[in-house]
Amino acid sequence: MFLSDSERLQYRLEPTPEVIQSAWNTIAGHESAIGDLEDRIQGLLNQVRDLRYDQAKHRAAIERCKGLVTLARRLPEELLIKIFEHCVEDGWTRAPVVVSHVCSAWRKAAHAPKVWSHVYANGDDPKALERTRFWLERAKGANLHVTVVATWRIPTRPVMELMAILVERSTQWRSLKIETDSLRHADIILAECTKPTPELRSIDIRTAALDAQDSDGVSDLTRLADKFNADFAPRLTSASYVSTIVPAVPIFPTHLTNLVLEVKESPSHRPLSAEAIIGVLERLPELRALSLSMPLMYEHEFVAEVDPDRVVSLPMLDTLTLYGPTDLNEILTHIQAPALRELYLRSLEDLGYRQRPIGPSLARFIEISTPPLRLLELHDIDLDPETFEACFAALPGLRELRLHESSISDATVQLLNGPRGLCPRLTRLDLRWCGHLRGRALVDLVQSRHVVDDLTGPVADPIEEIGVINCCFVTEDDVLDLARMTVCRLVTREVDDYCRTCGCCANQRYRTRLRMRHVSELIHRKAGIRLVL
Repeated sequence: MFLSDSERLQYRLEPTPEVIQSAWNTIAGHESAIGDLEDRIQGLLNQVRDLRYDQAKHRAAIERCKGLVTLARRLPEELLIKIFEHCVEDGWTRAPVVVSHVCSAWRKAAHAPKVWSHVYANGDDPKALERTRFWLERAKGANLHVTVVATWRIPTRPVMELMAILVERSTQWRSLKIETDSLRHADIILAECTKPTPELRSIDIRTAALDAQDSDGVSDLTRLADKFNADFAPRLTSASYVSTIVPAVPIFPTHLTNLVLEVKESPSHRPLSAEAIIGVLERLPELRALSLSMPLMYEHEFVAEVDPDRVVSLPMLDTLTLYGPTDLNEILTHIQAPALRELYLRSLEDLGYRQRPIGPSLARFIEISTPPLRLLELHDIDLDPETFEACFAALPGLRELRLHESSISDATVQLLNGPRGLCPRLTRLDLRWCGHLRGRALVDLVQSRHVVDDLTGPVADPIEEIGVINCCFVTEDDVLDLARMTVCRLVTREVDDYCRTCGCCANQRYRTRLRMRHVSELIHRKAGIRLVL
């Protein structure tokens, strides 16, 4: 705002009374104008507020209308019931109560007995009895998946009262899970299982041996085999047992076909021993799947079997998984599994345990059992070249080989080359952190496995898929050459991949760089590149 010369002169002279009065009159005029403008602004703001309110009403009406036509309202009741079941299976135990407050359709679906079939009985909850009764009432005649939780602080009587309610419906049990930090409480829970469980399929027990030497003398859950034998639980097939110590005596029902045994410690007073494991397995001749996970806290060394010729026969075993220190794999020499098709050997090398050679154990196991192995996985377990060659020669039916952090060499891979190479049925290779292997050796392998028409007699199958992750001597050109001949995978598998649980094979940055550098080749169909990124 610019001042005229006369106005500028007024600021240089002492103001007269007339000038002062004129200034006050001018100020009053401007203040009056500001007040009028403020009233107009307030009026406009009130109009905006009213418009916002009307807008919110229309939006609320739209949301109500969308709620009438939303997919969640139009889902069939059977599908809603299945979704609610999955919510409970994933650990949301209050799902039936919560979803029943959404709408009438969800409330109707939530009233289905199947939704209430997962009964979570927590002994630490002071209202456990009332809640369990309510859940069982809602479940009606549905198959029940029962979970019982009890800590060592809980007195015996509340646990017995809780089990009395559950045992009344034992004929409906489909699965039983016991979680407690006390062997004594686990024994009390099993002792209350006095009625038959004809529909029971699986048992999962997670406990600790905190009171293994107490006055009650509870050291092993021997009641497990008695309470769930073939007469009381004829359809029981699977058992999972997680504890701090390995059972010293056989505790499992003899008709099991699937066993997961996980031991957390190897204390001095009860060290992990091959004798205890063999004793458990000798009573389970019908096993088809066996998983042994050994301790992370290794206070006492693994005690090997004194008798080198002692062998337990598992004629129906199809899948075997061993996870623990490499000396645990000595148990292989005492297992005869002539029907074994899948073998997973995983060590604790990443946790600082020293490797012990397992080549002799694996070679002897294959010699004793002569298994028709289809899949062999060695995770952080290495073999010398001679053992690799012996295993390849003894496994003509091997279809899939998985190696993680192996020092397998080019010369060893060359044993598989050509239509007459070893492991002629091998079609899938998964190699991770193999720091001695060059990519050119893999390219030669895949190329040599192409069947030659003029050959007579049986020839090796072509490689259908090869996985290469974090192998430092496999270049991008090698990867592209492999992808032109077969499926080349640079990521972990969607299912059945142990590395997904420990996150050791993430290579996102490498895959991104590869994609950006070769984007034109990857998007061009005529390039024929089959690369799984």
